[in-house]
Amino acid sequence: MGSFRSKMLAVSLGGVSLLALITAAGCSKLCNIGSAPLGNAAAAQASKPEGRAGRPPMPFPQESGDDPEENPAPQTVNVFGEVNGAGPRAVAMTGAAAFQQHTFTDEGFDGDVCADPTGKWLVFSSTRNSEHPGIYLQRVDGTAVTQLTSDGVDNAYPSFSPDGKQIAFCSTRAGNWQVYVMDADGRNVTQVTSGPMQCIHPSFSPDGTRLAYCSLGGRSGQWELWTADQRTGEKRMIGYGLFPSWSPDRSTDRIAFQRARQRGSRWFSLWTLDLVNGEGRRVTEVAQSGNAAILSPTWSPDGKRLAFATVVQPGKGAAVKLKGQTDIWTIDADGTNRQRLTDGHGMNLMPFWSADNRVYFVSDRGGTECIWSVRTESEKTFTAEAPKKDAGAVSATDVHKDTGAAGAADVHKDSSAVGAADVHEVTH
Repeated sequence: MGSFRSKMLAVSLGGVSLLALITAAGCSKLCNIGSAPLGNAAAAQASKPEGRAGRPPMPFPQESGDDPEENPAPQTVNVFGEVNGAGPRAVAMTGAAAFQQHTFTDEGFDGDVCADPTGKWLVFSSTRNSEHPGIYLQRVDGTAVTQLTSDGVDNAYPSFSPDGKQIAFCSTRAGNWQVYVMDADGRNVTQVTSGPMQCIHPSFSPDGTRLAYCSLGGRSGQWELWTADQRTGEKRMIGYGLFPSWSPDRSTDRIAFQRARQRGSRWFSLWTLDLVNGEGRRVTEVAQSGNAAILSPTWSPDGKRLAFATVVQPGKGAAVKLKGQTDIWTIDADGTNRQRLTDGHGMNLMPFWSADNRVYFVSDRGGTECIWSVRTESEKTFTAEAPKKDAGAVSATDVHKDTGAAGAADVHKDSSAVGAADVHEVTH
C-alpha cells in the first residue's frame, strides 16, 4: 500500500473527501475511496465564484452503465475535486494534546468519519475487508464494530441525521456516485439522487428533512452545491463548491463548503452561504490561506465555529506529491480566533466536530490510515500568528455582488474577519 501522504488526495472524493471526498492529501487508499466510474471526464473544476463569467474547461461526465460489473476499473476523484488526478482494540491516547486513536486496521484504510448526535458512535468508510470501501458503525471506545454495507461496490461519505436514526451516504451501486439514506442499522436503503451526475458528500439539515450535497456534471461542468428535500423530492442547485456541511444551528439556514479561488486551482478557501427561500444567498469567504488549501469544513455542535483541514503547497498534476504538512484547525464562524489542533506529524484530514467536543479526523500518525481525535479545548494548542504583510490575508475590501444567479447573490468578503492566511506559520 502506498503511503498515506501519497494517497490521501484521492480519498476525498473529487474534492470528494478529503474523500473521502476531499481532504487533500491523498490517503493511501483513502485516495481511492472516491473511486467511481466517471467515464472520460477530465480533471474536475476548481470552482469559480458565482457571478463571474467563464466556466472551467471540463467535459460533461459520461453516464455509467446500470450494472457496476460492466463498468471499467474505478477511477478516483481526489480531495481537490479532480477526476483521475483509498478486530476492536482499546482506544490509544498519546501526546500532550491528548490524541486518541479509535480505529485500528492492518489492511486497507479508514476514512470519512462522522459521529452521532450523542458522541458515542462513529460511522466511517473503510477498505479493511474489501478493495471497495464500505460503511462501518463503531462505538467511540473502539468496540462493537458493525459493517453496514457489503455489496461489492464503493460506499463513502456517511453522515448521521440529527436524531441519529438515519445515515446518509453515497454509493456507486447504481453505476455512478449517487446519494442514499439508510437506517442506522443498515436497513431500508433509499436512493435520493439519480441520473448521470456524480453526487457525493451528503449533509443533513438541522431538522433532518433536507440534504445538501455536491454534484459534478450538469451544464456547468463544475462541482455544484445542491439541496434535496426528502419530503417532496424537490432538488435545487444553490451554488458552486465542494463538501457541503450544514450548520446545526436552527436559527439560521447556513452551509459551509470549500471553493477554489481560481479556475483550475487547488487553492481552496472556506466559504459559507445562507439559504433564503431555498436559494443560496450571502455567499461569504470566511477564511483563506496564502500558503495552503483549506478543505473539508465541519461545524461545531453549536454552529458557532468551524473545523477544517489544510494542505500546504497543494501542488498540481495527476499524480500529486504533497510538498507540505497537513493539519486540522478550528476557527470562529466570522473568520477570527483560528487555532491549530494537530502537531504537523503525519497526514491529518477529513475532520468532524463531535458532540463530545472532540474533533475526529483521519491520520496515519500510527502507521496506517485510521480514525483519531483530539480535544478542542486542550492545554496545548497551536495558535496562528497574525498574518504578515502581503502574506495573502483576506482582503479588507468588500466585494458585494448580486447577479441573480443561483447561489451567486451577495458574494461578500467580510472586512471585519481576520483571514486564515499563512495558517501554518504558528507558535508552539
